[in-house]
Amino acid sequence: MGALEFPVSATVEILDPADESTVFIPQSSYSVEEDVGQMLVPVQRSGDVSQELMVACYTQQGSATGTVPSTVLSYSDYISRPEEHGSVLRFDKGEREKACAVVVIDDSLYEGEESFNVTLSLPIGGRLGAHYATASVNIRPDLDDVPVFYFSEAMHHVDESQGHVEVRVMRTGTDLSKAASVTVRSRKTIPASAEAGIDYVGISRNLDFAPGISQQTFKVAILDDLGQPVLEGPETFELVLRMPVNGILGEPLKATVFINDSLSDLPKVQFREALYVGEESEGRVLATVFRSGDISYKSTVRCYTRQGSAQVATDFKERPNTDASIITFLPGEAEQKCVLSLVDDTLYEEGEELRLVLGTPTSESPFGASIGVLNETTVRIKDSADKSIIKFGATKFSVSEPKEAGSFSTVKIPVLRLGDTSKVSVVRVHTKDGSATSGEDYHPVSEDVKFQQGQTKHTVQVEVLYDGIREMREAFTVHLKPDDNMVAETQITKAIVYIEETNSVADVTFPSAPQVVSLLHYDDVRKPAQNYHPPAGYPVVCITACNSKYPDYHKTGPICSSEHINHTLTHYRWLISAPTGLDGITTPMREVDFDTFFSSSKMITLDSVYFQAGSRVQCAARAVSSNGDEGLELSSPITTVSTEEGMCQPRKMGTVGAEPFSAKLRYTGTDEPQNPNLIKLTVTMAHIDGMLPVISTRPLSNFELTLSPDGTRVGNHRCSNLLDYTEVTTGHGFITEATGNAESMGDTSPYQYSAPLRGSKTLRFYRNLNLEACLWEFTSYYDMSELLSDCGGTIGTDGQVLNLVQSYVTLRVPLHVSYVFHSPAGREAGSILTCSRSSASHLCMTQRYCGRMASGVHPRLSYMVPCTPPACVSTSRVVWW
Repeated sequence: MGALEFPVSATVEILDPADESTVFIPQSSYSVEEDVGQMLVPVQRSGDVSQELMVACYTQQGSATGTVPSTVLSYSDYISRPEEHGSVLRFDKGEREKACAVVVIDDSLYEGEESFNVTLSLPIGGRLGAHYATASVNIRPDLDDVPVFYFSEAMHHVDESQGHVEVRVMRTGTDLSKAASVTVRSRKTIPASAEAGIDYVGISRNLDFAPGISQQTFKVAILDDLGQPVLEGPETFELVLRMPVNGILGEPLKATVFINDSLSDLPKVQFREALYVGEESEGRVLATVFRSGDISYKSTVRCYTRQGSAQVATDFKERPNTDASIITFLPGEAEQKCVLSLVDDTLYEEGEELRLVLGTPTSESPFGASIGVLNETTVRIKDSADKSIIKFGATKFSVSEPKEAGSFSTVKIPVLRLGDTSKVSVVRVHTKDGSATSGEDYHPVSEDVKFQQGQTKHTVQVEVLYDGIREMREAFTVHLKPDDNMVAETQITKAIVYIEETNSVADVTFPSAPQVVSLLHYDDVRKPAQNYHPPAGYPVVCITACNSKYPDYHKTGPICSSEHINHTLTHYRWLISAPTGLDGITTPMREVDFDTFFSSSKMITLDSVYFQAGSRVQCAARAVSSNGDEGLELSSPITTVSTEEGMCQPRKMGTVGAEPFSAKLRYTGTDEPQNPNLIKLTVTMAHIDGMLPVISTRPLSNFELTLSPDGTRVGNHRCSNLLDYTEVTTGHGFITEATGNAESMGDTSPYQYSAPLRGSKTLRFYRNLNLEACLWEFTSYYDMSELLSDCGGTIGTDGQVLNLVQSYVTLRVPLHVSYVFHSPAGREAGSILTCSRSSASHLCMTQRYCGRMASGVHPRLSYMVPCTPPACVSTSRVVWW
């Protein structure tokens, strides 16, 4: 028997772990695509499921980056599930499986494989299973985001002559944010065709793509056989892509390049020039046809004609579009001539044209032949030999003066017609005085010369008279006017006739040669040194051995007295040549045989308008005895005018003209003491050495007549500085009888106003020159009617009434201003070059005009305004005179 002690009872607990409620993830890892969207990770429960169970399902970052839904960040891969109540999965009674949802972000970035973990924790109503509380989720790379390299075109065609081919490699994909590269290489095709180093330059290079760049272009050099073209036909080689970095290769990863030389090396024929010009008299025109490309084969082409203004048979012999017009190129020949035969007749025709055309090319090459761009050319046929030309037979003629009174000598001047003589031409021939005077030294001629059909020559006869005066050689000119029928062209329109003195020359001559010096140095003449050069812009003087200014006059003077030489009767001639050119060539000395309306070329002095800086000057002096018998002529040494020293040199040496001028109109009013109630016209312009200012209210043309003593200028230029005071038809003129400048006290330069040395006409013209200021100022006075009727003026705005007795009028006066200079070198003997800076302008003056002007009330100046065009506007021209 025993006793029971505490505890007297025990509880037995039966444990059943296998039936305990257990939660777990059935797999240890999952793999998904990036574009899966929402991934559902299964979470299962085993054991006793009769009760509820809760467990937290959250994510843990691995190589993949997560983000919470409220702050989705760029470059994130999924939306995180934090370890909190929002991530709890609730299993109801009897429920065995739940899904843990994780959102995978599908971006446009290319990334490799990345992973993150899905983990279970904090179970309530069960426990975590050993397999598996955590599962790995792998996000596979999205191939849609991978950059792909490929050629933009699978085939490229290039002509051998182009020199290179451009190839483009593309990179596409949604993610181009990273730098990438790919290698491109060239290789032969199979079978081998184009050869590297012969047909192209092989390449093996990396193409680097910076972030964001989707294409790269590279060039492959194509080798052209320019030196010796050989027609090879199409050839190929390949380009392939290799070794991509940060990308993959796509299609096409190979590109084929086709090299074609059928354009560059194909035998090609074309004309060398687009225009060929030939003379009808030459009988033919040779048009060059050249061949390019592979010329190792025989080729042919037709060269045929197509008429234009030139007609078949009458102007040229036809080349038909048949095999009769074939040009053949033998192997190696690059050029051939297409011969066009011309028909040469005696009729003059204006320039005519036709076309030569190339067609039907053939070649023995397997690829044939072609015609180039210049497949036709124009042939222009000129007919210069048949052009009707009328001219003098020579430019100089000489005739001896008759020896007895009442007799005459005849000079025969042939007028020739060359070229086409099938039509009638009429030209006028007339004489013009030079140093010889018509009526005294010769009978003037002015007659029409009519050339009948077929006539080629006509002789004009001029009778030379005996004047009984012992003179130096005299001259007159004969001129040829244009054809009245406008059929023939006139050339050599001027001829000089020299009248030679036949009387015996007196046995007198200067004991020494004359000298040429500037009039500035006339009072201080020394033996001129070799480097003596008279300054430009001032007259030169011819000093003979019988002139008291001669440096050795103490020796030569007694000889002159013993020879009875009268110094005052000396005859002078002047010779000029143009300045030496830049190439060192000098022109021949030419006699100055032209007198202007204010100067003479037969005086002891030569005006500065006849020469310029650098001109060469020479004088010839003939001694005359006291009884008037002429002796021998002696010439001075040639003197060159200074190019460094002058009176009024241009701003830029070697230039002429281009100087402004000013012109003014002013009404003098009633208070003017000398010229009341007139309109004063004043023209001021710069003076340049060797330049002559010419002013007129009429257009300036035909300077030979304008500047000569001929009276035609009097009728044409009534309001100009071309008229001496005795020739003026208006009340006043620019040239007055005064021979000195009113603003100067005597001569500002030696002998500036010496009438015996320079002549009164010359002084009356030069009194308008202020040599110290280098300014010309010409002033004249006109009344209203003279400006309108003689000067070409016009009145505008007539009738604008000011009051009962006055109205406004505007007076417009045209003004033409030129600079003129003399040039001894011309197209004909004795011609003069006139370079004029001509300004055609208008002067305007608005006046209050009184209706009672006829009864003595005169216009009163209101104001003066410039008109259009302004006075400074000018156009330059060169006129042969």
